[in-house]
Amino acid sequence: MSTRRYQNRRRHRSPYRRFLDVEAVVIGRVIDEATQTALRLLPGGPLVTSTSFATSVVTPEERSAVEHLIEQNFDAWLYFENTGPRQVAFRIPSRMLSAETIAPYVVGGSHEGVQVETDAEDLILRLMFYSEDAEGFNLNRDGIGWLDFIAPVRQELMSGRLDVLELGPKFGTFWDFVGGEPDLPAGYGLSKASRILAAYLLVGPDDLDWWQIDRAEEFFSNLSKTVQDLTPLAQWEFVAADPEKSFQITLGKFPNGSSYGSWYIVATDPRSDQLVCETESEARSFYHDEALRLQRLNDPGRWRQIISEES
Repeated sequence: MSTRRYQNRRRHRSPYRRFLDVEAVVIGRVIDEATQTALRLLPGGPLVTSTSFATSVVTPEERSAVEHLIEQNFDAWLYFENTGPRQVAFRIPSRMLSAETIAPYVVGGSHEGVQVETDAEDLILRLMFYSEDAEGFNLNRDGIGWLDFIAPVRQELMSGRLDVLELGPKFGTFWDFVGGEPDLPAGYGLSKASRILAAYLLVGPDDLDWWQIDRAEEFFSNLSKTVQDLTPLAQWEFVAADPEKSFQITLGKFPNGSSYGSWYIVATDPRSDQLVCETESEARSFYHDEALRLQRLNDPGRWRQIISEES
């Protein structure tokens, strides 16, 4: 079916009739011709390409047929029911992300929250919420067009960035329209793809504000412990005349970055600010300024280099 015919079919359906929109993509590969042929025979007159699939179905039998092939052949997929429920799922090789790693984030029941299951050498991670009788809220809305924005979350998860899983308890808590959808405002310590996933699963800005505050407090209170096993780029000690006022200050870089930046500055003085910066120039500037600020609080004394960039 052509894109135009597929779009016309969706445009003329009744918004008050129960339907399920399905989107799916493969990532870094293509779908073989035999599978594409099988996908085109699925209900709803689907739109099929070598890397993607989209359709809209009505009956439970149609849904079952679509779900079976989708979940066996695609790396990421999305379900949107106009009555309320929404789901985003990822198929990920277990060698890249284990069920044990996901276990602390599992929350909710079989139709909501964060759930994980294993399938041969892969795991299937589902992010979802359940609701009923939401046809009014979903009037003139559908699930088509979100997945291209959300799919990069799969790579983030495989690289060890699990931020979005912390939002599981908040899925489906914001029944209002978010300005600028599908994206939420930046500044939550989340990637754009994760913010769009949060918007799709109805996590509201207020919930993200509180989540960000709690998460930032935990991150920065544990920063010194987090970086203690990393190799610093530079480290100096201020040897004060009063030994109790001596302190060390360290500049380093996270190997894989962090939600708040790639560079960190930590010091052993209890009055120090634990800092994270996005750029090297910004980090070096803050490192210098923080060292001088702490020196003024602990003078007199002298500086001693512990780790130099050449060492």
